[in-house]
Amino acid sequence: MNPLGLYIHIPYCLHKCGYCDFNSHKINTEEMDSYVTALLREMGHYAKGPAGEKLITTIFLGGGTPTTLPIHWLEEILQNIHKRFSVSDNCEITFEANPATVSLEPLQRMRTAGYNRISIGVQSFHEHELKLLDRVHSIEEIHMTVERAREAGFDNLSLDLMFALPHQTMALWEDNLAQALAKNPEHLSTYNLTIEPETAFHTLQAKGKLTLPPDDFQLEFYKKSIQTLTGAGYQHYEISNFCKPGKQCRHNLIYWNNDDTLGLGAGASSFLGGTRFKNYNLPSRYIREIGIAGTAVEFTEQLEPSRAMGETLMLGLRLKEGMAIPPFEERFQTSFHKTYDRVISSLTEKNLITLDDNRIALSPKGLFLADSVILEFIA
Repeated sequence: MNPLGLYIHIPYCLHKCGYCDFNSHKINTEEMDSYVTALLREMGHYAKGPAGEKLITTIFLGGGTPTTLPIHWLEEILQNIHKRFSVSDNCEITFEANPATVSLEPLQRMRTAGYNRISIGVQSFHEHELKLLDRVHSIEEIHMTVERAREAGFDNLSLDLMFALPHQTMALWEDNLAQALAKNPEHLSTYNLTIEPETAFHTLQAKGKLTLPPDDFQLEFYKKSIQTLTGAGYQHYEISNFCKPGKQCRHNLIYWNNDDTLGLGAGASSFLGGTRFKNYNLPSRYIREIGIAGTAVEFTEQLEPSRAMGETLMLGLRLKEGMAIPPFEERFQTSFHKTYDRVISSLTEKNLITLDDNRIALSPKGLFLADSVILEFIA
C-alpha cells in the first residue's frame, strides 16, 4: 500500500500569540463537540476514497492546541482513525501541547490510547521572553509538563524554541539551549522569530514598537544553535530541526519529501496524487460545510509540472542531506540537470550547493542563505 501522512487540525487555543499566523481561534467550549463530530464525519468521507486505500505511517495533531480538547475526544479521534484507515504498526503519532493545558492523567490516557510522540511549545525558559511572545504558560509549567510527559511514558519528546527576539542577548539564547538540553529531549526545533502579515506583531512593527535584531545577529543565533546542539550529539537534519539518532520527525519528512498527505479539520491542507486542496478556516463554516456535504474544501488546484518540480525542490532542500535526484527524475519524467542547468551553474559557482549525479543539497554556506537559494529554483 502507498504511504500517507495524516494531519488533524484542532483550531482552539487558550490565547492567540502575537506572532501566530496559524489558523487558531479562542476556545469555544460550546462548539468543540460539534467540531469533533464534523471531523469524524470528514474522516469517514475520505476513508471511502483513494486515501482509504493508503497506509497511514504518521499521524500529527496540530493546531491551535490539540490539548485544549477534552481528553475523551482525543481518544475518540485516534480510535476512529484506526477503525477507518489502515495504520502501520510503527506509526508515529504526534500531538502538540501547550504547557498550560496538560496534566498527568490526560497524558497517561493519551499514551494508553496510542499517542507516542509529544511536541511541547516551550519557546523560552525566561519569563520576560514568554511575556514578550504573548505566551500564556509559565516556566514552572514547562518543567512540570516535561516531567509529566516522561512519567506518562512518552519516550519521544520534542521541544520548540524561538530565537532572535527583540533585545535577546546571545547569553540568554545560550541559556535557553542549555535548559532545553538539560531536559534530554529526543528532538528540538529552533526557529527565529518572523513577523507575518495580519498578526498583532506585524501591527506593532508597523508602528515602530517592535524591532527584530539585525540579520547578521540573527545568523549568529542560528550558528550558535547548530554549534551547541550538534556538539551535544544531536543531528542537524533539517534547517530548523535537530534530533537524537533515529528520532527525526517522520511526519515532517513526508512534507519535506513532498509525499501524499491528508489534512482533516478547519483550514487543513492536503496533497494527494498531485492535487492540493484546502478546507475553510473558520471552524463554524467548516462544521456547516461538513454537515451539508461531508467535506469542507474551499479550493482545489492541480499543480502544473514546473510548479510541482519547484515545490519538490523547495521542500527537499530544507533537509540537510538534500534531495535525491533519481526519484525526482522518475517522478517528473525529466532530466534534473537539463531542467535546472542555469540555476545549478550559478549556485555551484557561488558555492551555495553541493551536487552529484544522485543528490543536491545546500552547502554549509548555502544553509545560512537557504531562503534565497531555494527561491532560485521556483522563480
